[in-house]
Amino acid sequence: MRFASLGSGSKGNALVVSHQGTHVLLDCGLSLKHTEAALCRLELGLESLDAIFITHEHGDHVRGLKSLLRRRSVPVYMTHGTALAAACNSLPQVVYISDKQEIDVGGLAVRAVIVPHDAREPCQYLVRETMLPARTDNAVASGGECGYAGKKLGLLTDLGSASAHVIDTFSGCDALVLECNHDVDMLMQGPYPASVKQRVRSDWGHLSNTQACELLCELQPDKLQWLVLAHISEKNNCKKLALEQIQGVFSRHERLVVADQQQGFDWLELN
Repeated sequence: MRFASLGSGSKGNALVVSHQGTHVLLDCGLSLKHTEAALCRLELGLESLDAIFITHEHGDHVRGLKSLLRRRSVPVYMTHGTALAAACNSLPQVVYISDKQEIDVGGLAVRAVIVPHDAREPCQYLVRETMLPARTDNAVASGGECGYAGKKLGLLTDLGSASAHVIDTFSGCDALVLECNHDVDMLMQGPYPASVKQRVRSDWGHLSNTQACELLCELQPDKLQWLVLAHISEKNNCKKLALEQIQGVFSRHERLVVADQQQGFDWLELN
């Protein structure tokens, strides 16, 4: 399995996950032009997509969806609340998904996980491999798969706090895309109105750098092959501050990546 970002931040988010010829898009918050250019950079096109999964109705996660569907009709999975709030409930491509439900798409299985966020029925996603490689002769002789287990990728952005449900579901991932939305001092000293600052800091807002560190420590970080810091606020955070805090609890610095708003990040492989 491999994954890459088309862009990450308050101006738009989209992540593509691929395995054995299957390609799914998690969120579609970038313009069609940006989405097509980013897919091309990854040697993919709109025709490559087998399914789209939407986390919630905020514009930076659905902005490009309807334009994309006019060009490429593909199944779109989202919760019923998200579909209503995003005015997508009448789209013929929409398929409703609920908490803990897992959808098989080719070589991938995608599970919805309800999270605390200020949206109608928001979720995040756990993606795992479902198509295992062919067994070797030694594996056949021993009756096993030579220790092979399908890899798991967790998408955890846009949540204000870590519920027990989140910790239980995302523990033990092989890769994690984790929100580091804001630095609390920068947020409180920044230009946002007091009401917005309170919303961002609330249990239904966004994870701060400190909260991301605390959550990471709960999720067996030693197992991670890749840790990606994502959804970093341009006004209330910076790459340097996010990295400084996360590096204090995640020792494999060479396996730490920061997602960019314009460029996202290129393919990361899970071995």
